[in-house]
Amino acid sequence: MTSPSAAVRTAPVPHQRRDLSGFDFVAVDVETWNNREGSVCAVGLAVVRGGAVVDEYSALCRPDGAFGEADYRHMAANKLQLGDLYHAQSFADLFETVSAFVGDLPVVAHDAEADAAHLARACEVAEVAAPSWEWHCTETIAREVLGLHSSALPDVAAALGLPRFTLHEAGADARATAGVLLGLAARAGAVRLGHLPR
Repeated sequence: MTSPSAAVRTAPVPHQRRDLSGFDFVAVDVETWNNREGSVCAVGLAVVRGGAVVDEYSALCRPDGAFGEADYRHMAANKLQLGDLYHAQSFADLFETVSAFVGDLPVVAHDAEADAAHLARACEVAEVAAPSWEWHCTETIAREVLGLHSSALPDVAAALGLPRFTLHEAGADARATAGVLLGLAARAGAVRLGHLPR
C-alpha cells in the first residue's frame, strides 16, 4: 500500500507521439473478500493529470458483517490474510478518503460496471452517499480499439507493451488501468477522455 505522500511513478505507456496532456482522471480498482456484491476489502487509486500519474493511494478496509464471511479463494487471489482486514478501517472511513482523491474527476476502471456496483452496494450498507462519478471502462474501450481475443487487464496491458504487474492487488491494478487507458488513447489517437468509446 502507498500513501498520498509516497513517491509517484509516471504510468509507463507505449512509445507514441500523441499529446495526452488532455487526460485528467482517476483509475480505480476494487477488491472483494467474497463473491457478494459490495464486500469491498481494498481500493486502489491512480490519479492522472495531464496524461501522467501524479498521485496514488491504496488501502484495506473491513467489510460489513452483512456481507458474510471471507472466501479463502478471494483472499488468496488478493494475497491477503484475515488479520489484515479485521484490524483495517471501516469502509465508510476508507470511502471518505477515496472520495477526496476523486473529487470531480472522471473515474476509469477495468470492468467499471462491476467496480461501480460493488462501491454502490458497500455505500448502501454503510449508509453513506453513493458516488455519482462519471465512469469509463478500459475493458470496453480495449474491445473497440484493440479487438483482442481476451480483454482481461493483464492481456490488454501486455498488448500495449506495458510492464507486468501484480494482479488483484488494488494499487497495482489501478496503476495498470491508468497505463492501459493512456495506451489505448495513444492507439486511438484520442486527445481527451470523451473521444474514447464508452
